[in-house]
Amino acid sequence: MVANFYLIVFIISVGLTVNILIKNRKIDNILILFSILLNINLAGQYLIAISESVEMAIWGNKIMYIGGCYLPFVIFIFATRLSNIRISRFFKIFLLAYATVVLFFVMSIGYYPWYYVSVTLAKGNGFNYLVKDYGPLHALYPSMMIFYVVLLISLIFFVLRKKTQLPTNVVLTIALICPSLIFSYLFERLLKSKVSYLPVGYLIVISLLLKNYDRINMYDMSTNILSSIEKLQEYGYIVIDKHFRYISSNENIKILFPEVNQWKIDSKVPESDSSLYQEIIKNLVSLSQNKNDSKIISVNNRFFQVDIKELVYRKKNLIGFLIEFVDRTAEQNYYNTIEDYNSKLEKEVQKKTEHITHIKDMLILGLAEMVESRDSNTGGHIKRTSKVVGIFAEKLLANQEKYHLSEDFLSLVVKAAPMHDLGKISIDDQVLRKPGKYTPEEYEEMKRHSLEGAKRVKSILEGVEDDAFVKVATNIAYYHHEKWNGMGYPTGKKGTEIPVEARIMALADVFDALVSKRCYKEAFSYDEAFNIVKESLGEHFDPELGDLFLTCREELEIFYNEMISNEANIA
Repeated sequence: MVANFYLIVFIISVGLTVNILIKNRKIDNILILFSILLNINLAGQYLIAISESVEMAIWGNKIMYIGGCYLPFVIFIFATRLSNIRISRFFKIFLLAYATVVLFFVMSIGYYPWYYVSVTLAKGNGFNYLVKDYGPLHALYPSMMIFYVVLLISLIFFVLRKKTQLPTNVVLTIALICPSLIFSYLFERLLKSKVSYLPVGYLIVISLLLKNYDRINMYDMSTNILSSIEKLQEYGYIVIDKHFRYISSNENIKILFPEVNQWKIDSKVPESDSSLYQEIIKNLVSLSQNKNDSKIISVNNRFFQVDIKELVYRKKNLIGFLIEFVDRTAEQNYYNTIEDYNSKLEKEVQKKTEHITHIKDMLILGLAEMVESRDSNTGGHIKRTSKVVGIFAEKLLANQEKYHLSEDFLSLVVKAAPMHDLGKISIDDQVLRKPGKYTPEEYEEMKRHSLEGAKRVKSILEGVEDDAFVKVATNIAYYHHEKWNGMGYPTGKKGTEIPVEARIMALADVFDALVSKRCYKEAFSYDEAFNIVKESLGEHFDPELGDLFLTCREELEIFYNEMISNEANIA
């Protein structure tokens, strides 16, 4: 009967051991050691119960003591670790040495009368047991067990006193482990039973540890983290498990975020409007996956770098998150100072750049007007054509899907428009100021202004303006007299060979010449001017651009009428 009891307990223990080994990726070595020692103890108990000779029973007794001497030590060390109690190395060595001494004298049984003076094998109730005549050193083992009873009782009081600072699972586990072992041993001693009840207590212990190990390991890991961070003099940390339950934090964090003082260990972090919850806790998963970037938060005029690390046990099992806080106030204040300075400097540079750009634009416009002042036939032409190009550019921008001309490009065209006739500075005054029709020779002389204009524009702008503007301005000056049919000058380009900026300028240039009064002609009416442009589409002008230009009539009439009205008022 008793032998079967030991056998059943042994089988259960072996089953638990196998379970531990299967889960070895999650379970640490101390629990494996505990299960092995328990199996050794039970094997010895069973061997005694079925022994047919005193020699076999003695060996069963010795095997039982191998587990019995070291199991209390393993349980005590594990319990202190759970309770966050640090045991000195000297004390651990003392406990191990004591257990080893006891085991040494146990091994002397059958040879020397130190532990047992004599041993006989008896039978009763269906099992065998040893009848022992205790020797002088037998008291070592009960003394050791009584010492562990005192230690475990002290541990229980410590845990109950610190229960608010320990996870609920830890408190309950220790509160059940300790009495299980204490009462099992005391019950056995008080009854002077020939049956050992300690294996039952050990089974209860290992079952409790297995059931709560994930939570226990989580807390144990957080304790080690705390110790490491304090050694590194970091500001603080918070540990949250994968289910967003609060595990632990240090005192610095509780001062920085008072709400943490209200959090309960092993309970889900409560939702709140605080920066800690909204910026960090709520986004733990996404922040932990973004391994390259740290988050900076501001708390009470201080800046903290927040790093989220996944807590992974045995490389694969995610058990929680470590939230590290490092005080970066000094660095951030420095960066902010530099950023403010750079911002102010950037604004000053931008302001100066805008001023310089304005001066350049005015110089370009002044140069163009100076050139125009030599031509008595085209007074005000530069300003008017620039305005016409601006009106046309707005229309082109509104139809960007069709014409595919960007805002940046069109702004360059508008800016470059006043320079289209800059080459007239190289034309002889007699030709430039002639009121009548040009002779063939004079016309050839006048045509030179396109080439000369391109040269002048490039020489003036190159090295001062960006390449894109230089190219646009040069193309306008050089090609604005080219025609769609290839009959223009100076190169005879046709169709899309002509740069689009020059095709835009050509429309504005000719339209202004049509509606403006010259010494050799009266101004055409708007109807006449638009009809001429329309009839010239596909010949002189780009037909697609020309079609859109015709839709600018309302805006162009308003501009020219206002200009005429202003001139009349001045006169």
